[in-house]
Amino acid sequence: MMISKTCYLAVLLVCTFTCAAQLNQITLDGERNPNEPSVCFDRSNDSILYAASNINNFYTYDMKSGLTLTQKATSVFGVYGDPVLHWSGSNVFFTHLSKTEGKEYGEWFDRIVVQQISNVNSWKEQSYSVGYNAGKMQDKPWLSSDEYSERKGSVYVTWTEFDQYDSDDPNDFSRIRFSALGLGEESFSDAVTISDTVGDCLDGDHTLEGATTAVDSSGNIYAVWAGHSNIYFDKSADGGVTWGKDHVIAQQINGWDMDMPNIMRANGMPFIALDVARDILYVTWADERSGNADIWLKYSKDKGVTWSSAIQLNLDKTSSHQYFPNIAVDQQTGKVYVAYYDFKSSTTNSFYVLSLASYTADGEVANVQLTPYAIPLPGKKMFYGDYLDIDVHNDKLAVVYTAFDLNQKTEVNLITEEVISGGIFSTIAINNTPAILRNSDSAQVLLNVEHPHKSKIKIWVCANGQRKKFTFKGEYGGSERGWDQVLGSLFLGDNSQICKISYRIKDTEVRNIYKRRIRLSLE
Repeated sequence: MMISKTCYLAVLLVCTFTCAAQLNQITLDGERNPNEPSVCFDRSNDSILYAASNINNFYTYDMKSGLTLTQKATSVFGVYGDPVLHWSGSNVFFTHLSKTEGKEYGEWFDRIVVQQISNVNSWKEQSYSVGYNAGKMQDKPWLSSDEYSERKGSVYVTWTEFDQYDSDDPNDFSRIRFSALGLGEESFSDAVTISDTVGDCLDGDHTLEGATTAVDSSGNIYAVWAGHSNIYFDKSADGGVTWGKDHVIAQQINGWDMDMPNIMRANGMPFIALDVARDILYVTWADERSGNADIWLKYSKDKGVTWSSAIQLNLDKTSSHQYFPNIAVDQQTGKVYVAYYDFKSSTTNSFYVLSLASYTADGEVANVQLTPYAIPLPGKKMFYGDYLDIDVHNDKLAVVYTAFDLNQKTEVNLITEEVISGGIFSTIAINNTPAILRNSDSAQVLLNVEHPHKSKIKIWVCANGQRKKFTFKGEYGGSERGWDQVLGSLFLGDNSQICKISYRIKDTEVRNIYKRRIRLSLE
């Protein structure tokens, strides 16, 4: 759990084979920091989408009107990041970290908060304190619910408990915790530990983290999480009161905490989903078993007793990385969707597109690119979040994810797709994309090349009341596509800030010219 300073939020609409091709982007929020986004459909009106993002941003988006309501989420227990949304019954549930009044940063993460929101417009909600354990930190929650069995309406939350966050003391541990809210009950149950093993508290590969759950038609709860370079699986048959023995269902080569280029943190944490009608469990994650980060899927048709071999979902033949997977199942068709960051067209793993893999029960895998152009990473100086999110309902798909803009602000884009049974279609308008990557005390200037070009990028750096201009030029006349051209680098000291950027990129193949000027606010 980390928070950065700037942000931008947008909505991207993609059409399908069943309608005329179009690609629309609607800006929702350009002032806050909406990384680590979450999304869910309103099951009572599936033209309404809810989204949330760090630290306390909440959005209601009407797909029919295009109107957006933006709010600051509030709770008696405080709101401070790691937002997750989930629909159950007739309400949207919103879990997040606490900001307990009267405590310092770090100490105020002393519980998980779950809000049951009955009226978003007036912010009518009930906040529940979950898992308080004096002196320990509660982090990284996720939600599910029982929509089918005799426990229908029960809401479940899993998370990681740290004895002491970021401690290297061998006597401090992390563990996976669980709590339930039964329908009509006034509070969540006392938290129970569901992991048989423990991890360290360093928020890395040997920390137990990323716990998510799914619930079948009989009310069985299935949980997965990562740690010690393994994907763990456990099951409860009594609403989470008791749990079985942990099983390792996959090895996660090089662990969940991935050391990826040009990004502060990247991960391959597992997510679980269930095809309820066909009773098939699916788990997705990322790891480096092939020498680079790839997206994987396993399934079980016997309630987690046995599992398939790992299926690679990204179909590229490159050695580039893919990570940040998340999963949803279309309950009407049984089709599985996994969204992820895809660096297939970036030779330095500096630019990505958002890709969507689909998987059917007969073993068919397909990939589609959702974003129309390459997105630059910010470099290792800016926190970029730990996850994206995806939801599917009534043949509609929504994906929300973090992106980055040359104005040195993060973006979170929401992609919505209607009538997905007709096949997903998007018009990809490939451009040459510039990037400024902040790593340590330097910034590298690159161009993701898709067309022959002549380019000029100017960067002004301000420090101690003075301003200095740097000019970078690039040219390419060949036919190679999807590679990164390094134009140069510049030094940025502790008191230095980029205060202005301008560029002119001439596509010499189709003779288009792209120009932009950006003035950045100084902190």
